[in-house]
Parts: sequence; structure tokens; C-alpha cells
Amino acid sequence: MNICRPVVAAWTKRTVIEDPWFKQAKKEGYVSRAAYKLKEIQKKHNIIKKGSTVLDLGCSPGAWMQVACQELGPVDRGGLVLGIDIQAVTVPPRFCDQRVKVMQADAREISPAVLQQYAPKGFDTVLSDMLHFTSGINDVELSIELASTALHIATGYCFDQYGETYAQKMGFKHQGYLKPGGALVMKVYEGAGTNEFMKDVQRYFTKVARMRVEASRSQSREFFAVALGRKQPGSQ
Repeated sequence: MNICRPVVAAWTKRTVIEDPWFKQAKKEGYVSRAAYKLKEIQKKHNIIKKGSTVLDLGCSPGAWMQVACQELGPVDRGGLVLGIDIQAVTVPPRFCDQRVKVMQADAREISPAVLQQYAPKGFDTVLSDMLHFTSGINDVELSIELASTALHIATGYCFDQYGETYAQKMGFKHQGYLKPGGALVMKVYEGAGTNEFMKDVQRYFTKVARMRVEASRSQSREFFAVALGRKQPGSQ
């Protein structure tokens, strides 16, 4: 996934090829090892229900869309998966059906009218695997910025003065596009500011958990903020 490319990696091409998660993804037809991160989150928290509507921010290369579509159940159950990424992305042919749509756009600048077009009543689940270019400098701060973007889209949350201006410019009414009772998952890097961000998330949900998944690389600082049961807008 990814809001900016390329990502500076601390591993070699050989390491990736020998990675058991990479091998398993290739064998089972997933476009990346990230599929198993969402699978583990889904197994523990059941964030995607049959026939629900799912917004996938930073969807490239599409592994989370594959998993999300599988969790929707049979086509006759309905549902939608909308993937958004700053780079061009195509719907993976394996595991995805006509309920999966993709759009090339910057999540930080997405128009509310676009989201309303796809899900007039809102989304049941919002996923964010967004990641900035990683250099080892300000990685935590940048991850929180993108997670805050996802939280803003989901709930209307504004994390700074710029956020307030953005909300007014784009027409958000501080209600967000995640339905009451819905779930939000965000990638975050552990570090300074993480605890404060998690407290902000707790204002909008009945339960918030930090989750490290087995498919994360051992040297990675990433965890997933899993927020369940969005509160009624205005109640926080």
C-alpha cells in the first residue's frame, strides 16, 4: 500500500523471496504478504461483515481488497470494496469480483462527493494501510499523519489547524463516512506521539486496541490501531 513510493527497505530482494509470508502469498494467489495482516485482524476482531461496505485507503497493490472481498461472502449478499491509492492500481483478478472498485486519488484530498457516490449511507469498515516514504527520519510522525487522515475521513476528526482548514475546504461536516457501530483499522508506527493519537481515537469508538500481527516484519515498528464500535456522531 502506499501513499508514496519508493519505500526504502531494510531487506534485500533475496530476503523478500525467502520470506515465508511472501512465499505463501504467491502460492495462494494474493498480490502481497499484507493479505495475512488483514486476515489476522479479521480473525480476531471480525471487522468486515457479510455484504458490508468497505473503504480501503492506500490499497495498492490490492491484497487487502482481495481479503475484504472474500469476507463479503457470496456475490448475492451484496456489499462493496472501494480501494483508493495515490498511484494507479488495478483490481487483482484473484478473489475479487464486480463489487471491488478502485480509484486513483490522494486520500488527503479526496472529495466527500466521491465517497457519497459510492456509499451514500456510509461505510461499515474503513481500512488504512497507508505509508509515507520511509527514511528513518520522522517515520512515526508521518505514520500518525496518515492515520489521522484515515480517522478524519472515518469520523470527521481534525488533528491540527491544517486539518480544520482542510475539513472546511472539502466540505466535511465533522461527521465522517464511517457508520455508527463501524470499524476502523489504521497502520501506525510505534514512537513519540503514538499514545496521544490512540487517546484521540478512543474518543470516537467504544473499543480501541493495538495489534501487532505475525506477518509484520520482525524489525518493523508497525502496529495496527483497531477501533471498534464507532460512537454516534456528536456523542464523544
